[in-house]
Amino acid sequence: MQIVKQKQTHRVDASPTTSIEEYLMRDSTISGATVIFSGRYPEKDFAVNTKSHELALVLSGSGVIGTKRKETSIELGNCILIRPNEKFYWRGHMALFMVCAPAFRTKQHKISR
Repeated sequence: MQIVKQKQTHRVDASPTTSIEEYLMRDSTISGATVIFSGRYPEKDFAVNTKSHELALVLSGSGVIGTKRKETSIELGNCILIRPNEKFYWRGHMALFMVCAPAFRTKQHKISR
């Protein structure tokens, strides 16, 4: 068992609209983070995780998750699964808890058109 307390998190300001608190685990098969959005992320184009499945739970607020083809409204309590190599963006004012499996690594995150 491993417990990571909030005061042990690693804060990342991913963009002017997005802040992340990473709960760094010793286990490379899974990771978690809280994410606060106050606008669009990425600010243009799409985010892509080349390795991990991402599972996000909306903790507060509301917004949309978008792809090249559509936008879907999301709100408190919704759970979203994003598969590796899916292009997407977030827009809104919301807090999420996100789990990545395998664990998130910066080099697998890309911004794509």
